[in-house]
Amino acid sequence: MRSPDTYSAFMLDYAAGNLPPAMALAANIHRLMSSQGDEAALLWESVREVLLDARGESIQLCKPEEPVADALDIIHTDFSEVRWRRGLSGVKYAPTSARVGQMMRLEPGQNVYSHGHSALEATVVLEGALEDGHGVYKQGEILLADSGFKHRPAAHGNAACTCYVARSRTPFWRLT
Repeated sequence: MRSPDTYSAFMLDYAAGNLPPAMALAANIHRLMSSQGDEAALLWESVREVLLDARGESIQLCKPEEPVADALDIIHTDFSEVRWRRGLSGVKYAPTSARVGQMMRLEPGQNVYSHGHSALEATVVLEGALEDGHGVYKQGEILLADSGFKHRPAAHGNAACTCYVARSRTPFWRLT
C-alpha cells in the first residue's frame, strides 16, 4: 500500500538527493519504468529548482547520487540467467550489480509470509505483478511499506513476479 503522503515524501527526497543509495536506486527504477514516477520526479525537481533560484542559490541536480546506470542494468537483466538463492520462506533472492538492495522472485502462486515493517521498504515490480492484500502492483510501480504497515506479498496471476527491494536500515524486524 502506498499512501499519497508517503509517495510524495519519497519522491521529494529523491528529487532533493536525500535518499540512501538503495532507495535512490528504487526511485530511479520506478522513474525509468513508469510515467507516474517520471512525472513525480520532474514535478519535485521543478519545485526544488524554483526554491533554490528564489533564494539565489545555485541549482545543482542530484545527478551524482542517481544510479541511473545501475537502474538500467537491473531493468535489462535477463532474470532467467540470475543465480537465485532460496530464502527461509522459499522465496528466491539475488544481489544486484549495484551491491545495494536485492532482487526478489516469486513464482506463480507463491507468497512471502505475512509481515510488518519497522522502517521504510521500497519494492519496484520489474516483471509480472505483485499483490499484497492491499492492492495489485504492475511493472514499474512502486510499493512503499512504511513503519507499522503489514502485508503478505504474492505473485499475481499466472506469471512469475520479479521485484527490486530496498530497505531502510533498521535495528530489528518482526514477524506478525
